[in-house]
Amino acid sequence: MTTMKKALLAAAVTAASASAFAANCGVSAGNVSIIGNEFPAIQTVVAAAKSCDGLTVESNLTKEHRNLHRAALAANPAQYSVAVIANANVGYLMADDSLRPLNDLVEKFGQDIPERQLIRLGNDIIAVAFMANAQHHMYRADVLDAAGADVPTSWEGVLDAAEKIRAKGLMEYPVGGTYMAGWNLAQAFNNMYLGHGGEFFKPGSAEVSINNAQ
Repeated sequence: MTTMKKALLAAAVTAASASAFAANCGVSAGNVSIIGNEFPAIQTVVAAAKSCDGLTVESNLTKEHRNLHRAALAANPAQYSVAVIANANVGYLMADDSLRPLNDLVEKFGQDIPERQLIRLGNDIIAVAFMANAQHHMYRADVLDAAGADVPTSWEGVLDAAEKIRAKGLMEYPVGGTYMAGWNLAQAFNNMYLGHGGEFFKPGSAEVSINNAQ
């Protein structure tokens, strides 16, 4: 793996060690270098890889990984053989030609990976999903009661309740979110838009198409 010119996408760690999270991982020898964010889920995956007999695993888990992995994977040879990244990073790494199809690894090690976790582009598996973020929407029952509003069950209902709250003079800004400026807010739009069945482009084209009901 140290001679690979292109990096494997993050979840390849899961695929490569899917046969067992134990000392006997079905790998007799090899070197793996991993870059990714630093939080418990990824630390667990890396620890499992490091437990494999005969496998030398190096890792760079840092919150600065977004500023490091693009240049590191574009190098020849790539500085890392595995990158644990978010969906938002796939596009530009593909544009850089820094991702390697994982078909052979999935066939050899990942027979038990559900199809819904295999991220494909055409016939190529370019990533293996291994986790998802959960988001929460919370409300204050006392404020809804004071406004005479029911608990919303849709986004339209949220806006209706917000109008009632504002009209009663209870709050100037009834709806809030823990979004930072920049890509965080854009990602919130993407999540909601795709969750309602939206498509970014007209079918079969690169023409943007987001002015729609979704």
